[in-house]
Amino acid sequence: MQIFSTPKSIKKDSSFSFCPGCDHGIAVKLVAQIIDEMNLQDKTIAIASSGCSVTLYNFLDVDCIESPHGRACAVATGVKRAHKANGKEMFVFTYQGDGDFASIGLSESLHSALRGENITAICINNTNYGMTGGQLGPTTVLGQITTTSPMGRNIEYHGFPIKTAEHVALCEGSAFSARVALYDIKNIINAKKQIKKAFECQLKGYGFSFVEILSNCPTNWKLSPLDSHKKIENELSKIYPIKVFKDITND
Repeated sequence: MQIFSTPKSIKKDSSFSFCPGCDHGIAVKLVAQIIDEMNLQDKTIAIASSGCSVTLYNFLDVDCIESPHGRACAVATGVKRAHKANGKEMFVFTYQGDGDFASIGLSESLHSALRGENITAICINNTNYGMTGGQLGPTTVLGQITTTSPMGRNIEYHGFPIKTAEHVALCEGSAFSARVALYDIKNIINAKKQIKKAFECQLKGYGFSFVEILSNCPTNWKLSPLDSHKKIENELSKIYPIKVFKDITND
């Protein structure tokens, strides 16, 4: 099917560096397909941060900048504004994890949305700090066992998880905010559609656009890829609804 085709002009010939069964590979491929289909390769600058997203430059043949942990939206803001000041309108997007976007970098992320920075942020939500050992993160759900919450996340000690797409939608400078998933073909097709809409919002100058991707983490969840996808379908998608929360193009 076309959804799994690999754009030759945008994808680098690099070995897979994510854990077996991880949805990062699907997410990166969707981004590559859209950049290729929208003919954005020559004007794209990707900003990756620390975490599982850090190897983005191994897979996409575009200019990539590796930002400090949590600072991807701040770096993207500087890159976008600097090029615009020099008369060049570049396409700038971030590729981040939930710990990066919604915890360590929450201030940079939300204030970029509040300012209406004309950039696009993609956040992979796998409900833990995947790269560093599966610690509790900002999106870890109540009751979830992690290496730093061995008895499960509880309200009294850890508080509630953040619903990132909903928070971004509340920012007056945001133009688009959606949550998608990758656990089956239907959702993969929808994810591609929403990422493309977020990219289009930036190209039309509407302001900050955001896509949160519910992703599995088989290694740290200690589940098979199949069971981890069932967990997203049957549990996580009930806590984190898959929908478009804001789209000013439809208002």
